[in-house]
Amino acid sequence: MSKVHTDEREDMFKTKDHNNVAIFIDYDNVYWTLMNRYNHNPNHEEQEKNLFNCLWDRYGQNQVRTFRAYADFQRIRSSLTDLQKQRVQIRHVYSNDKEGDSRKNSSDIELCIDAIESTYKDENISCYVFVTADSDMVPIMSRLMYKGKRVELYYLSEAAPKHTDITNYSHYSEDLRDFLQLEIKEYHLESYKLDALRFVEEWEQRFGSENELYLGAPWLRNQFSIKFGIPANSASELIDLLKVEKLLGTENKELKNGDIKPSLALTEQGRSWLAPLSKA
Repeated sequence: MSKVHTDEREDMFKTKDHNNVAIFIDYDNVYWTLMNRYNHNPNHEEQEKNLFNCLWDRYGQNQVRTFRAYADFQRIRSSLTDLQKQRVQIRHVYSNDKEGDSRKNSSDIELCIDAIESTYKDENISCYVFVTADSDMVPIMSRLMYKGKRVELYYLSEAAPKHTDITNYSHYSEDLRDFLQLEIKEYHLESYKLDALRFVEEWEQRFGSENELYLGAPWLRNQFSIKFGIPANSASELIDLLKVEKLLGTENKELKNGDIKPSLALTEQGRSWLAPLSKA
């Protein structure tokens, strides 16, 4: 993009409607969606890919009146000190101790309440910026537009709901894939099969006979994600691939405390497939 076009674009965010900006980030939602789909931490070490830095660069400290991020920060791998150094106001909300699509908490509710309250506490706020990855912000965005406020939205088109176009509820919207310059990678899951099965085999050799541990899918997904450097969603697809090819299965394992847990395990076909390769 040429400097002229860049300057023109940046001027879009220096209008009179941007004199007083409030930024609200559903960080729980954005963090897990970016990590699970792209293996991208919003608090990225590269400034041009760091969500907070990009927002500050766009709106400027002379225009921003509040900058808040809502999440269960006990589960998110982000340094609170680092976020505070970036002048982000932390709003901690407890979750149900799950990640990704199973995660349920009150982040979006707290965010919406604070946004509405700000219209009464600080009537000078002229522009509301929302960063989210789902449609939970639609009611608050719609209400603010009716109140005559400018609304701007940063979202993930890939994760956006199909039943409604959330961009219709904002004056300006931009996909986080473009805003954060996300790298869209293709992962060839076939190339991870051998190492994935070896990982399961090693786990079984170490812990398979113990009745206090079981191999759960969420834990294995996270281990694959870390081991292979792939997004959690791709790690889940790898597990599904191994199941479809009948190399990995699920068996009920009785634990010492009497609980019955579904535990992943190599199938006989998986052991047969792995045997000659393990000797190589």
